[in-house]
Amino acid sequence: MKVALCIPARDQVHTAFARSLALITSNLTKNNVDFSIHIVLGSVIAQSRNAIVDEVLETDADYLLWLDSDMHIPATIFERLAVHNKDITACTYSTRYKPYKNVAFVNEENINLRLTAEFGLHKVWAVGMGCMLVKKEVYANLSKPYYNHTYNEEDNTFSGEDIWFCKLANDNGYEIFVDVDASKNVAHLGTKAFGFIT
Repeated sequence: MKVALCIPARDQVHTAFARSLALITSNLTKNNVDFSIHIVLGSVIAQSRNAIVDEVLETDADYLLWLDSDMHIPATIFERLAVHNKDITACTYSTRYKPYKNVAFVNEENINLRLTAEFGLHKVWAVGMGCMLVKKEVYANLSKPYYNHTYNEEDNTFSGEDIWFCKLANDNGYEIFVDVDASKNVAHLGTKAFGFIT
């Protein structure tokens, strides 16, 4: 078994993410799981994700483990998600800006409906890709682009490239699951400015 660690990033990664990546690779090595690391730098995340998939499809990897560079992720995340043997399994986490909401969507017709379960494995319509495990064979059955952005006329917003992928997967018969228990050990890293105090 081989897993490709897939990391779209801009110029820098968060220090806590670097620590997470080091611990993940150490754990994989300890458990004799072969892995490769794929990092594509760029300001357009959809483009970076597509480039990573193209790169991984040329390898002998069995899984793509997506790790966003602004995430804290536990060392055992691959095993915790792979044990379910699903095509697509992810963790959910909070948005970084108010109003804070988790990024697991349960209904395509109403994006305000989010996963509310407190434990267990649950089928969702879509989920953010900050921590997601995908079997490589999924991409072989999808058409390009795997990632893109969609303009929503009704509310004058753009959907993220992760939503595009989830919709594409759903439309091609793939189910998406969120492991709520594993999600409790995942965090979305943000920034905060601390001002003068006396």
